[in-house]
Amino acid sequence: MGMPFTTHQRLRFCDTDRLGHVNNAIYAVMYEAGRAEMLEQAGLLSPAAGRGVVIARLEVDFLREMNWPGEVAIESAIVRIGTKSFTLRQRLSLNGEIVSRAVSVLAVIDTETRRAVVLEESWRADFERWLDPDFT
Repeated sequence: MGMPFTTHQRLRFCDTDRLGHVNNAIYAVMYEAGRAEMLEQAGLLSPAAGRGVVIARLEVDFLREMNWPGEVAIESAIVRIGTKSFTLRQRLSLNGEIVSRAVSVLAVIDTETRRAVVLEESWRADFERWLDPDFT
C-alpha cells in the first residue's frame, strides 16, 4: 500500500469572496496544484515524453469553509489504475481539519494525436508509490 502524495499551498487574500471565505473555485485550483505537483515529481509532465494527462471527471465535496490566511495541505492518492486512465482521490486540510474531498479520473493522451493511449508500464510502476485503494 502506497502513501498519499502531500503538498501545501498558501491561501491568498484574493482567493476570498464577498462573504470572506475562500471561493469554491479555489478548491478546484488547489486540487489541480496537488495533481500537477504529484505528476511532475514522477516526471510524467515532460513535454518530451509525448504523453499528457487530461481530466475526464472531477467531483468535489465541500465539507467546511476555508478562510484566509492559512496554508492548505493537499493529499493525493491513486485509488485505481485502468488501461488508459487512473482515478485519484484527494483531500484538502486546513489547520488539521479536512475541508474538502475530491475524486477525479485522468486519461493519458498522446500529445500529438490528442487521443487516449494505454498507460505505459513505467507509469504504472511510478504510480505504485501512491496507490491506496482505501484512501478517502
